[in-house]
Amino acid sequence: MFGYVTVCKEELSEEAYRVFRDYYCGLCKTTGKRCSHLSRAGLSYDITFLALMLSAVDAEDGPTVQKRCALHPRRDAVRVPVNRAMDYAAGAGVMLTYLKLIDDWKDGRSIKSLFAIPLFYFGMKRAKKRLPALYGGINGYLKKLRELEKSGCGDIDKTADCFAKILELLFTPDFIEDAAQRRALAWLGYNIGRWIYVMDAYSDILKDAKRGEYNPFLIGNGRKSAQEIKNGLKEPLTVSMTFTLENAASAYDLLTVRKNREVLDNIIYVALKNKQDYVLGENNESL
Repeated sequence: MFGYVTVCKEELSEEAYRVFRDYYCGLCKTTGKRCSHLSRAGLSYDITFLALMLSAVDAEDGPTVQKRCALHPRRDAVRVPVNRAMDYAAGAGVMLTYLKLIDDWKDGRSIKSLFAIPLFYFGMKRAKKRLPALYGGINGYLKKLRELEKSGCGDIDKTADCFAKILELLFTPDFIEDAAQRRALAWLGYNIGRWIYVMDAYSDILKDAKRGEYNPFLIGNGRKSAQEIKNGLKEPLTVSMTFTLENAASAYDLLTVRKNREVLDNIIYVALKNKQDYVLGENNESL
């Protein structure tokens, strides 16, 4: 369910793309330091976006440290941001990955998830100790989502709402104290979360139909084939998901962005829409 939020590299300046890379690599290093080295395997662009956004709106800033990557010694040193937003995003990402793996194992007995769980266990324990309320919130919404899926819920709005509330929670850490900024971040996170869930469900229609797995779009569609269902969703989803992205952009416009402006503008105004056009416009072979 991750990998939907990234940059449109072609529309970024060289310096802005380096900022994005610095945060991605810096988050990897921070995850290793604050959680565990094994849990770095769950690093995603989506959580990098969280780190970029929270670092940009947080009034308290930290230093930037030059570091090299042991796995890529020939690359230039990255400018690793050292701040509480990075620490928070690292812990949030590890806990979310761990709990999602647990959820996938309980729901579909995914062997892949079962073998991946130990990679994140110790990192999750350290993150949970620092962020117990966040862990409980994510776990609660994932449980509610699993209950809806087990009941065969065919209402995409209900299931997407659960995942959207997880992102709403992630985007409102305690250290963002300004009420107006928290409201804007909450609405931004909620709409990004809703968008990710719907895009992912749409992308998985054919795969889920073949495997006999749950997908809200496959419930209650009678004798239609998965391909027919998918084809029929393109137009209405283009409208509704564009509206969801516009809501996210409206929330972003209310934020006081202190840095990372070019990268964040690129993600919010360009990259998300490009990703949506790709997902909804792709040609899929019928079952």
